[in-house]
Amino acid sequence: MPKHWWRRAAQPSPDVAPVDLPDVDALPSHLLAWAQVVDVSRLSDRTVSQAEYFLQGYRHMTLASVEEGAMRLMALVATQVSPPPPIDLQPLDVLTTILAVRRKQLGVG
Repeated sequence: MPKHWWRRAAQPSPDVAPVDLPDVDALPSHLLAWAQVVDVSRLSDRTVSQAEYFLQGYRHMTLASVEEGAMRLMALVATQVSPPPPIDLQPLDVLTTILAVRRKQLGVG
């Protein structure tokens, strides 16, 4: 008779504090200002899928692949959102922001 191995779900330790979300004051002010006015209605579903896939897997990519993928997505996003993101913002911040704004506008998140 084969033995069944069951995986227990991770339980938070009672003495460990829950992870807090980043403080809004810690974000760059021009990122917050841009996020409040950006229009993502022209953002294609394909671009959204590519951004989600990139954000889920960039930690497992080489630095060159991350930079190339981020710049490619930034160029794509800049043509589909209005106003385009400020140049000095980090690509990961921009991609995360447009996904959050899109979810908010669709009423999903």
